[in-house]
Amino acid sequence: MSRWDDYEYDELTNILSDYHKDVFGHRLRMHGESREAVITELVYLDRYMEKMKSTPEGLAQLREEG
Repeated sequence: MSRWDDYEYDELTNILSDYHKDVFGHRLRMHGESREAVITELVYLDRYMEKMKSTPEGLAQLREEG
């Protein structure tokens, strides 16, 4: 079970848009994508952030960018 499973589709797309902007500086708009595709993107962002936090360089970058 994913941490995203309890959210409605509209909530997921809003979270994804905000999360993507926080990570990459621009919003990702997904129109008409399946719920599974949205969750896949959210899981990717979770993994990306975990990887960033696992290296000194990644941690420094996260601290610099806030």
